[in-house]
Amino acid sequence: MRSLFLGLVLLVLVSSISAQDNPSAADLVNLDHLLQLTEPVTIDGRDMAIVHIYSEYPDYEWVDDADEGISAVDDVARAAVVYLWEYERTGNADLLDWARRCLNFIMYMQADDGEFYNFVFTREGEINERGGTSYKSLGWWAMRALWALGEGVRVFDTVDPGYADELAAAYQRTEAAIAASLSNYGQYTTLHGFEIPAWIPASEPDIAAIGLLGMSAYYAARPNDASADAITKVADALAEYRLGTDSEYPFGMHPSNANAPGFWHNWGAHVPHALVVAGMALERQDWIDSAAATAESFLLRQLAFEPFRHIGVVPYRLEQLAYAPNMLVQTYAAPYSATNDERYAQLAALAGSWYFGNNMADTQMYYPDSGRTYDGINGPVAWRVNRNAGAESTIEGLMSMSALARLSEAAQPFLYATTLDETLPIILQAEDGERVIGTPVYYSGTWTGEGYISGGRYIGLGEGQRMRLTFTLDEDQADDYLLYVAHVRQAANSSAFLIPRTDAPPTIDGSGDDWGDNALVLEANTARQLLRGGGLWQGAEVDSHVVHLLWDAEHLYVLADVRDPEHVQDFTVSGVWQGDTLWLYFTSGDMRALDAKLTLAQTPQGGQVWDWQQTRFAPGATLVWQAADDGGGYTYEAAIPWAALDIDNPQAGTRIGFEAGRGLGGNSFMDLTGRDPDVAANLLQLTLTAPGMDETLGGAANVALNVRLDRQDEFTLQQSVSPDSDYFWLDAVTPQPVRLEAGDHTIRYEYAGDEGSSNPGVSKIDAFYLQPVVGRRVYALPNGQQLTLTYNTVTGASALQDTTP
Repeated sequence: MRSLFLGLVLLVLVSSISAQDNPSAADLVNLDHLLQLTEPVTIDGRDMAIVHIYSEYPDYEWVDDADEGISAVDDVARAAVVYLWEYERTGNADLLDWARRCLNFIMYMQADDGEFYNFVFTREGEINERGGTSYKSLGWWAMRALWALGEGVRVFDTVDPGYADELAAAYQRTEAAIAASLSNYGQYTTLHGFEIPAWIPASEPDIAAIGLLGMSAYYAARPNDASADAITKVADALAEYRLGTDSEYPFGMHPSNANAPGFWHNWGAHVPHALVVAGMALERQDWIDSAAATAESFLLRQLAFEPFRHIGVVPYRLEQLAYAPNMLVQTYAAPYSATNDERYAQLAALAGSWYFGNNMADTQMYYPDSGRTYDGINGPVAWRVNRNAGAESTIEGLMSMSALARLSEAAQPFLYATTLDETLPIILQAEDGERVIGTPVYYSGTWTGEGYISGGRYIGLGEGQRMRLTFTLDEDQADDYLLYVAHVRQAANSSAFLIPRTDAPPTIDGSGDDWGDNALVLEANTARQLLRGGGLWQGAEVDSHVVHLLWDAEHLYVLADVRDPEHVQDFTVSGVWQGDTLWLYFTSGDMRALDAKLTLAQTPQGGQVWDWQQTRFAPGATLVWQAADDGGGYTYEAAIPWAALDIDNPQAGTRIGFEAGRGLGGNSFMDLTGRDPDVAANLLQLTLTAPGMDETLGGAANVALNVRLDRQDEFTLQQSVSPDSDYFWLDAVTPQPVRLEAGDHTIRYEYAGDEGSSNPGVSKIDAFYLQPVVGRRVYALPNGQQLTLTYNTVTGASALQDTTP
């Protein structure tokens, strides 16, 4: 087995390194700014503390959010963890009191069912119960609360067992709520051919990982079978959900969402960290090995190439926050604290060097003299640094400092490493290419539901169309490269998406009794179809919808059967978004922009079809709503004129884009594709048919892309390969590394599907990703020594060596 982390060839160089101009470990942690943000309050007669959200340059006074509230469990819980950790490290009893106050606030925000609200509006404890970042849930803030409670039990068990019992009672309510959501342990969902554990809490591994940290802390203090069972189920899911290899996307990462196997973000991405902590607690080497595999591949990219905010499917390097280096620091510091292995300490310190100026902006982000951490970096220059110091950034920075202060003295100088030289991947936007033959379709969009579109645009190449893109490499960029393309893997078969024409229009009465068996049926009833808020979903029998579609020359007919335990809609016209509503999205066949966005709602004034683009009732539309006999749902039945959808002269063979979605409470949303419906290209592509029509017109095209780099061999990439739905992915174009010298280079790309097909399709390309085979970063240490970190993305080999001239 490879060593626990990275297997780096690390030389112990630090005996001669001096950090005389930099703070020592004892001086790293300064809680002054956090204490300034922490305000003691009394709620219901009990001493508590709130943590103010924002603090702005240059005075760094409190700034609150009138809409969300003045303080949140999100911040108070993490502050409690910092106070507890620092009490353990320093023995300062005042910090134990601050931790107690924060924990009291956390318990105040807990509901009887173990879920948590997030924000309070006032110092008197008025809870924001309906806000999109505050509703009662088992989401981010609940898991951070659980982390604080678990750490609180662990620390207070030895100093105040009675208070630890109170914390444990609150902890157990949330653990029980999590355990109740794990009844599908061992079941899997299949998405794009990947088998994904269906029992991941909230369908978001990063949220689950924060909870796992709390459960592991609690178990360390009070081992018991129930906690062990919950930890095992959660950690099994997180450890198993890891995809890709060193060179094959997604490069060995633990994805951030169960419904987006190609997406990862760096905020709160503590899966490897949590797996190490849980693995140590329950002696599960397989969990530790899963974390090690990610650190040896995906996370190592962040040290050898550069940090990025998210990848999905092209890395995005801007908007760097303290969230990210803290995740890396904790991932490497955890095994050091357990094993005292020096290489973990060195890697944790290198990750922590981001705070002291080793970042794209060459700007110090954490200041030990004040305890402030700046709010973020949005560009490779100092003036793109956000010098505000809000609660979240400050606390994440202090978490890192608390961990870094525990590192060996020998590793401390690595904190002050600076980058002398680096190899960086190159991103080339496909839409920036020159048109050679034909005119491509230019699409725009941002979030797809599974990732981000690079640069906000991508292109579609049809039959006979070709483009070329020229780029230049400098002398220091000459290297061996791998070429990848970010593109759409398309559904191999969409022939089921045919809307039949009806000669007997249904009566719009809400019953659906006169709908025949020939209507197109589309279902939203699986976890993978949750765009967001998976933690609120209680299963298809409780929350789901099935849509039936028919058409004639005048109307599109929609019948939607909804499973919902309670219909609540107290609003009308444009206010219906606040209650139960069915959202419908439409676009024409080119899928470039939404042509219509409607809601179907049963309001206090009756059924209403509201047009969100024209801000009016959809002209001529008819809607009738009817409750189901069993009380567990209802039906929408509507006739929508084609003119209201901005579709002219519909006929057999016409293609339209369509989506139907609904909220499940809080910030949750479920739709047919599980993707963002405001991006037109994400909609299902449907075809209007009529009796006798050749059904191959509704079938999927055999789409492929030809790519040639310079005058080298041409590579053909098959794109009609998805077993379910279209999705963006990053695929290798060159099967082997190619040598590129300094100078001009050209990428030629063209459609390569079936020629002469009745349905040729469109090849959709976002960007090209040109990545050096070997990531290489040269660090300078405070005494002038140089270290070179290398990571070979083909072989997986890595090394950290002394390369002092």
